[in-house]
Amino acid sequence: MMRSMFSGVAGMRNFQYAIDVVGNNIANVNTVGFKGSRVTFQTALLQTMKAARSPQNNIGGTNPIQIGLGSQLATIDKIMTQGSFENTGNKTDLAIQGDGFFVLSDGSQYYYTRAGALSVDTNGTLIQSSTGYKVQGWRAIQDPATGTRYVDTNQPIGDIVISAGMTMPANATTSATMEGNLNSSVGPTPFSMTVTDEDGNEHSVRFVFSKTDDDFVRQTDPFSTKQSYTWTAYDENNAVVSVGYIVMNQYGNVDEAGVYQNLSATATTDGQLTQADVSGTIPADGDYHAVVLDSNGNVIFSDAVTISGGNFTISDSDIVNGQNYTVIFYDETTASDEFTVATGANISIPTAGEARFYESDNPSNYNVLSYESPKYVTAVQMYDSLGNAYSVYVEFTRIGEFGNMKNAWIWKAYTASGEPITYIDANGQSSDGTNNYVGGIINFNESGRISGMYGVTWDGSQLTVGNTELRTISFSASHRGDSNVTAAIDFSSMTQFSGSNSAAFTYQNGNALGTLQSFAINENGEIIGTFSNGLTDILGQVALAVFNNPAGLTEIGDSLYITSSNSGLAQIGTAGSGGRGTLIPGALEMSNVDLAEEFTRMIIAQRGFQANARVITTADTILGELVALRR
Repeated sequence: MMRSMFSGVAGMRNFQYAIDVVGNNIANVNTVGFKGSRVTFQTALLQTMKAARSPQNNIGGTNPIQIGLGSQLATIDKIMTQGSFENTGNKTDLAIQGDGFFVLSDGSQYYYTRAGALSVDTNGTLIQSSTGYKVQGWRAIQDPATGTRYVDTNQPIGDIVISAGMTMPANATTSATMEGNLNSSVGPTPFSMTVTDEDGNEHSVRFVFSKTDDDFVRQTDPFSTKQSYTWTAYDENNAVVSVGYIVMNQYGNVDEAGVYQNLSATATTDGQLTQADVSGTIPADGDYHAVVLDSNGNVIFSDAVTISGGNFTISDSDIVNGQNYTVIFYDETTASDEFTVATGANISIPTAGEARFYESDNPSNYNVLSYESPKYVTAVQMYDSLGNAYSVYVEFTRIGEFGNMKNAWIWKAYTASGEPITYIDANGQSSDGTNNYVGGIINFNESGRISGMYGVTWDGSQLTVGNTELRTISFSASHRGDSNVTAAIDFSSMTQFSGSNSAAFTYQNGNALGTLQSFAINENGEIIGTFSNGLTDILGQVALAVFNNPAGLTEIGDSLYITSSNSGLAQIGTAGSGGRGTLIPGALEMSNVDLAEEFTRMIIAQRGFQANARVITTADTILGELVALRR
């Protein structure tokens, strides 16, 4: 009888443990980072009344006869499942989504916790608010030469200090990146118009615009606000009818224009044309720039020619005896404002004001040239090594077809404060021959992508394209205490499509001096500081630890754990690696206690306790009957 009473006592004691665990779970239902526990039981000793017997002779075997002597506590296990998250909006509050633990130190040993209510103390040290223990991780190391900060996670962990006086040193700009589009449709738009000759026959005339060296001379500067273009008029058979020039100002109006004197010629000798080969009036004696077009409108000669005594000679190996050519003498002083398409069909060109091309004897038949400025300017702030800022502008001008380039843009750089710009090619040279670079040229292929970037020189009469890549600019900052600012500009991501201009600087690596204004912690535990110069930099990184058996950690109160002989060693690293999980800034992990489950366990423990107590009272009643036998 005593066995049953002892079994009842053991059961009551065990269910008392169960109630204690449930009570602790419920008490910590709102404790940040709390992990609930559960109780398991196992059988205690058993008294064997009769051992088991195996079958023998014709008698079957019998099972053992045993009487249990109650139960005993088996385990109290930590349930390390993920808790829910509570948004707090506090930038130093961190929740771990995963299996990691924060690492804390009191200066003598490490502690581990899931409670991420952190703050910064008076020394700028990141601490756990409740205990004051210091959060462990890595402080950013600052390169003394460049001022760049980086985190070396291969170093031992230590305290993380975020000082309010932190600064970001000034850095000179050495590289920049431009991205976006340059509009291929700017400049004069080709057009066609129809005129009628004296016999009533209609003739379609197509105008095409291009750039030549004469246009740059006429502008006096490749980057002039006024832009000169050479126009070529073709008939319906694609034969050249006439050639001239037009100068557009920045407002889209004509400043001047003219029709060049062009003569028809039939070669009588291979390799040359003379005054005897042309039909028409030879221009007055003087120096001209002459262009020879074949019957398909291709330029086969373009160079200086002198007319003396009405005589001239143009020599070129592409000139073939018996072939027809057009010879154009470029001279604004003799240019007219009209050309003939056919007898009685003349076209007048605009020489001022609105760019209106019209049929000479029928002004109501006209076409207004569509013109959009070929210039586009974008800007960026660059810095010298002392952090002085310079507004640097890059101006693009579309020149289209030029030489062997089909979609060319010339560019130059200038500063708001007027520092002279030096252009440096890939060989480190600032000149091509004896002439300094005055800018660069970018050529786009038929797919709208860059196919070449070169330097250009200008000697007052000819724009020359180099054959070495150029994309670096330099200017002196000595008047502000520094030497030179030299920056390589990456144009490679730019495009040229028919669409709005959107080219802009997307990156430059210089900066002014900055003072720390605020900081935030990202999901990888990186502490990112925001400085007064508008830039961000890494200040440190929070470490996380994982264990082979996190349930084996020893809980010591204050929501802290230490390692035990069965937890395994702490494996310390960064969030987002090694199964440590990631961080959720501005949130805390709530307790993983489920009240519904705890109430259910409470009821089970209560009923178990009551049942075991009933065993004792029943045994006591039976013993009372036994004692009563004496009466």
